Order: sequence, then C-alpha cells, then structure tokens
Amino acid sequence: MQFLSVIQRYIRQQQGQKTVTNHTLHSGALLLGTVTLLAAPAQARIQTSLQSDTAIVQPLLTQTAPTIAGSLANGIYLFGEQPLPDQLQTAYMIFEARAGQVVGAFYSPHSSFDCFRGNVQNTQLSLVITETYSQEDYAYNLNLEDTAIAGAGGNQFAIEGFHQLDAVSENDLRMLNTCQASYNETI
Repeated sequence: MQFLSVIQRYIRQQQGQKTVTNHTLHSGALLLGTVTLLAAPAQARIQTSLQSDTAIVQPLLTQTAPTIAGSLANGIYLFGEQPLPDQLQTAYMIFEARAGQVVGAFYSPHSSFDCFRGNVQNTQLSLVITETYSQEDYAYNLNLEDTAIAGAGGNQFAIEGFHQLDAVSENDLRMLNTCQASYNETI
C-alpha cells in the first residue's frame, strides 16, 4: 500500500504542477531560443579555433551504462511489496513483457487498479501509468536490480522494493487482460 500511496501522491503533484509546468516550459522555450540566437556567433568562433590547432583526445576506456534489459525474458511477472500474495494494504504489479516492452497493472487487493505500459531502459523500468478515474497519463520510473544467481539462469530480474511472486491468480490475469485491451485501443 505504501507504494500505491507514493504513486497517488506523485499523480496529485503532477496534476497541480501541470499549469505551472506549461507556463515554465513556454518561458523556457523562449529563453532557449534567445540564448541560441545570441550564442551562434561565439560558437562559430570556437569551432574555427578548435579545427585549426587542437588535437583530438580519445578516452582510455569507454564507459557505458549498465543494462538489465537482457535479463527480462518474455512472460508474465507478478511482484509485491511483500513476498506473499493477496495481502491487504500491499501494492502489487502484474505485467507481461515482450521484447523489453511491458504492459500491466498496479493494484492493491480489494481496491481499484491503474494500468501501465513501458520498457526497460538501462537500470530502470520506465513506465507511463494511466490513472483509473481521470484517464490521465503520468511517467514513472522504477529502479531495477540485476541480481546474479548461481545456475543456468545467470541473472534474475528484480525491481527495487518488490519481491517476485510465482502464484498468479485469475484476478491478476483479469486486470492484466483489461490493461492490455485498453492499450491495444490506444496504441
């Protein structure tokens, strides 16, 4: 339940900040356009100077962000804030993964659920959550953990703050099917 409260608080904050954000974005775009126009002559002078006598420096080691996308196999996943299914005041997420794309639902037993869609990006599950009642979309990222395990599997997909559960119920599948049908109409 704590996780759902965080998401619900985040959605309320996003709704309240929408007007402020729109005004800020408009002002920022105007400012960025002005700065771009003023900086163009200086950039041309710097570029000419760099081309004339600067040696190119290559890094000794290239660094790339770690990625976990390869460890998310196609299939249906169920995660919960607690390691037991169907616990009151506990947040759960059911989703299906296909080629790194996910569609699913956040829910708490005996309560409403919110659908989400998204993908694995480096070490995060990048989601767009559709709020049930308003049907507004909100971006949300969950941190992933790449946990090495012994045996043939190699790595296990894990979501920070959640436990993976094996027992997927008919109700879990009903919510998953509802969200998949909802996004098939909009995608």
